[in-house]
Amino acid sequence: MKDKLYKLMNWPEIEAVVYGEEGCPQEILGRHNISSYTLFQTFIPDAKQVVLVTEEDDKEYTMELADEEGFYAIAVLGKIKGSYYYLVTDLHGKKRKVYDPYDYSVAIKKEDIASWNKGTMLNAGELLGSSVKTLQKTKGVLFRVWAPNAVRVSVIGDFNSWNGKTHPMMKDEETGIFSLFIPGLASGEEYKYELSIKGGTVYSKNDPYAPGNDKGNSIVEAHKSFKWEDGVYLEKNSINDRSKLPAGIYETELAGLFNEKFELNKNALDKLIASVKNLSANYVQFISEVDDAYGLMDGVNVDDMRSVVAALHKEEIGVIYNWNPCAFSMREGGLGVFDGTYLYGHMDERKRCNPALNAFNYNYGRPQVRNYLMSAAVYLMKEFHFDGLHIDALSSILYLDYGKYEGEWASNIYGGHENLDAIQFIKDFNSLIHKEFPYAITTTKEVCAFPKVTEDIKNDGLGFDLIWNNGFSEDYLNFIKGDRAFKNISLLTNGMSYEYAENYILTMSKDDVIAANDYDALRVDKGAGYFDYIPVDDKGKPAVKRATLAYMTARPGKKLIYAGQEDVKESLALGKLYKDLTAFHRLDRNPYGFEWISAIDHGDGVVAFMRKDEYLNHSILVVCNFSQNTYASYKFGMPYEGKYKEIFCSEDKKYGGKVTLAAKEKITEEEFYDGRANSLTVKIPAMSVSYYAYTPYTEEELLEIAEAKVARFKEKLEKEAKEKAKALAKKSSK
Repeated sequence: MKDKLYKLMNWPEIEAVVYGEEGCPQEILGRHNISSYTLFQTFIPDAKQVVLVTEEDDKEYTMELADEEGFYAIAVLGKIKGSYYYLVTDLHGKKRKVYDPYDYSVAIKKEDIASWNKGTMLNAGELLGSSVKTLQKTKGVLFRVWAPNAVRVSVIGDFNSWNGKTHPMMKDEETGIFSLFIPGLASGEEYKYELSIKGGTVYSKNDPYAPGNDKGNSIVEAHKSFKWEDGVYLEKNSINDRSKLPAGIYETELAGLFNEKFELNKNALDKLIASVKNLSANYVQFISEVDDAYGLMDGVNVDDMRSVVAALHKEEIGVIYNWNPCAFSMREGGLGVFDGTYLYGHMDERKRCNPALNAFNYNYGRPQVRNYLMSAAVYLMKEFHFDGLHIDALSSILYLDYGKYEGEWASNIYGGHENLDAIQFIKDFNSLIHKEFPYAITTTKEVCAFPKVTEDIKNDGLGFDLIWNNGFSEDYLNFIKGDRAFKNISLLTNGMSYEYAENYILTMSKDDVIAANDYDALRVDKGAGYFDYIPVDDKGKPAVKRATLAYMTARPGKKLIYAGQEDVKESLALGKLYKDLTAFHRLDRNPYGFEWISAIDHGDGVVAFMRKDEYLNHSILVVCNFSQNTYASYKFGMPYEGKYKEIFCSEDKKYGGKVTLAAKEKITEEEFYDGRANSLTVKIPAMSVSYYAYTPYTEEELLEIAEAKVARFKEKLEKEAKEKAKALAKKSSK
């Protein structure tokens, strides 16, 4: 080696690069002006020869091997400007052109630094992660990752034989973000980050901001060129008050749309659309196994997901995506112990561990973690046009002691058990989604009766649109699984005592199906249904299923059903009735929209109620018989006189039952019964739910009724007068 070159080089730093211990590679690698020379240094472990080529004058300079591990250098007299590249001959004699990653500026803008450190960055996915860029007229991929406590971070992949010493990243001290632009890479490239932490431990991690992973690796996302044509659909759904509209949600597994190679199965998508239409549902809710908050289920292609949403929107079917901002996995390649510390979680184990989910809690008070979560939500909504996000297991983050024993949790600053940072995060999340995406809804499952979950944030609520009614699901399951269920009518009636506390969804979700199968999830994954374990023989189960679905449809609240639990023949009719009968959805949040007709347990298994909207003549009488008894003549006290036409019965022959709808309207009698001025008598089949449409009497009919009353009263008076006259005549004759 020439003496001049030897003296220009920093040998301790070179050794740090060679051994993978260099945290600031930009200080040694790349192009540096020293005295009257321009020093070029690069580390390419698989190189047999490296030639420096300056593009401005097309000159070639054969570089010297400074370290046999693959460190090359050359000092060129003068200030060499313009672009350059290395012509590398590898150990097998193959040649390739390599542009120097350390010759490209990856400085972070001041405004981005401020936003990142404050926790107000809503587009962090555009700053961090991997993105295809053109820098200094060169195409490549810019990588960025937050790992402030790591000694070294490198990008590894097939492009460098997964050697972490080849592409160490450059650290920004103000943010703790490592960056590197690698020329020549393109979308679809698989990669990971290799981190060296204090103490010498080296391991690899997936990119937290990667939208999808394949075979355990992160993938550089393809160019966002998908053509959306759903603007009219989204605009139509941008309304202020959805509580008065029907919402039928079909819950299904996202994985069911893809084959073993994670290729989109168009036949499965067509079947899904047909199933949703048969239910007359207007939303699909996708269940997907995602360890962290950002991106999609492992293996799902970004454009395939967009195609799924576009196809559903074309049929005016919305998409709700199960999002996971509650906890992150403990898996080796995930967010846990990311840079040698619990970067995304808490240092305090009492706050960090989430035993309910067997995962780690996010530290919602850390600005950079808020950036990650909020940006993940925005990314999902923008890139996939989802119509809503569902947060499961909300209780596990709202309470510091959820699933923990005394001594396993730490209280908040006021000595309470509420997670104040998580509560504020949820409020901010809902505020953000509703502001940026006015067509979107947010839903959740919360099992601890946290107050005001669906109340407006202005009224100190959490701001969700809808919440699953876990009480209804649990009570009804206990009801139908009872040996003599009709003795427990209170399980059906108690729920109305809190019905208007929240904006509820009635569910027969996958969680409910698992509960119905004694929490045997494996059994459900193999095809077990909601009604498999109820104490009714197989011949009787279809009737129970039809009655259950009809009962759910009529009760206040939006509806959600897990794929496979519907009744093919009946569900189409129920879905249409739910949409068409405004009494079934207009006043879900108004107590006027529901009235018990019969809610007292007489031991006969019968309950009845009225559903109403703003117009009395839209009212629907719902009669439920959960016993195996048929009642030929069952009487109810009615609040309104008039006519009641049977429009639906779950035991109708066309759904597989044994009866036909009553041809004639039922007319109330002027009879004081059950504390009401009128009565109605109907026939009730065993294990059935029937709907009766109410029609008030017309003026002509009321006049006829009044005239008939007068005639009867006149006849009665005349009869009484004759009897009195006859009695008087008899008395006078004596």
